[in-house]
Amino acid sequence: MRLPAFDYIEPKTLKEAAKRLASNKGAVLLAGGTDLLVNMKHRVIMPKQIIHLKALPKLQYITSGKEGLKIGALTTLHEIATSPMLKERWNIIAQAAQEVGAYAHQSMGTLGGNLCQENRCRFFNQSPFWRGVRPPCLKAGGKVCYVVPKGNKCYSTYCGDMAPALIALGAQIKIEGMEGERSLPLKKLYTHNGKKPLALKKGEILKEVFVPPASGKALYLKWRVRESLEFPIVSLALYVEKDQKDQIKKARIVFSGVGSGPVEATLAERIWKAGPLNEQTIEKVAEQAVKEISPMRTSIHSPAYKRKMAGILLKEALKQIYS
Repeated sequence: MRLPAFDYIEPKTLKEAAKRLASNKGAVLLAGGTDLLVNMKHRVIMPKQIIHLKALPKLQYITSGKEGLKIGALTTLHEIATSPMLKERWNIIAQAAQEVGAYAHQSMGTLGGNLCQENRCRFFNQSPFWRGVRPPCLKAGGKVCYVVPKGNKCYSTYCGDMAPALIALGAQIKIEGMEGERSLPLKKLYTHNGKKPLALKKGEILKEVFVPPASGKALYLKWRVRESLEFPIVSLALYVEKDQKDQIKKARIVFSGVGSGPVEATLAERIWKAGPLNEQTIEKVAEQAVKEISPMRTSIHSPAYKRKMAGILLKEALKQIYS
């Protein structure tokens, strides 16, 4: 399928990119294009102007220091997946990047693009012919969500790999916009409303991800049909950190593929922290986590199946992280 017509812009600075994004309602950002270009070919997104960020080399880096880890938004997923430093000190980040699509997706795709990718739904991510048999859904500018027809919002699903791993590590992000730069926890980037899944203001662009020093254990697991090319049916990031008395002081359980944004199972985390970790506790943690997710029928996989797999993944992850 051919791309629709659009104006192409290559800004020389991030401020110029933010200004053009803010001044043109029909403008979108292009980094690797592994998500955007497919949606454009399917005509689910029809931008009037594309602002290509790859000409901004200052946003492509991986650095670390006493304060923590910094990764530029244009750093490719391949660079993250193969970074010796990340594999040694923040392996969960490299794990998550390695799970994204296939080699070509990792070589082209960027960290910022993966974090800011569009939500997915079986009623939205289709060809024009398929979608043409009924009025457009809420996400496509219509008045109804076909997943929950009596609902008042879009229930499309967030299916990114990098966000759960980074949220589990307590990541922060820097955003550049018309009003300057601001920082916020990565988990606050997601609105959990499928129609507008990102809490970015007009003209704002993700600039950098910051991860504080981590001394605990972390793990990322992904369930999908095929080993590559697939978005997660369910994925899970786990992080645990203990104090000098061997008591859990931090425990995070973050899912993808089960809601309109990354979902942290906070009540399950409390059960995990209360411990001790044994077969009985693992069952309780998994049972509570499954209650905290709300998967919808946005793909061929039923909510019941996603809940079941989320519980299985969590049990396996808890066993692996203590093995």
